[in-house]
Amino acid sequence: MELIRCGAAALLGAALAVAALSDLAWRIIPNGCVASVALSWLLVCGSGEKVAERLAEGVAGALAVLLLMLAAARLGVALGRGTGVGGGDVKLLAASALWAGPVWGLALVGASCVVGLCAHGVARLARRAFRPDAVVAGGIPLGPSIAACLLVFVLGP
Repeated sequence: MELIRCGAAALLGAALAVAALSDLAWRIIPNGCVASVALSWLLVCGSGEKVAERLAEGVAGALAVLLLMLAAARLGVALGRGTGVGGGDVKLLAASALWAGPVWGLALVGASCVVGLCAHGVARLARRAFRPDAVVAGGIPLGPSIAACLLVFVLGP
């Protein structure tokens, strides 16, 4: 069972690293990364006691986050803010909420958004200070903040 948990942790870490780097570079979170986050959760969830309870809690978290993020994406479009929240961000947060459950899944959304906005603000200030003529890509890449926050939630106390 410990070998399964180590494999799941390695899969989760690799998927989050690729998702974060891809989102920074191209503003795309590959579906394979989202599927790997979900698969890593399934490996851990199915390798212990109270499997049904953990499955129900994880799926409830994913659904709660998915509904919230779809509403946020729709609101962004309705307000004329471009495409709103990206589809990759929505899927990665929903898959990440499998790990966190419903309450912590919603906390994960909030934490990821706060960390992402802060990082974006710092990067924007640094860009203005050092390269005022630099062209800025649209949107805020949430992949790195989702990855960091999920790892803190999973590995934290």
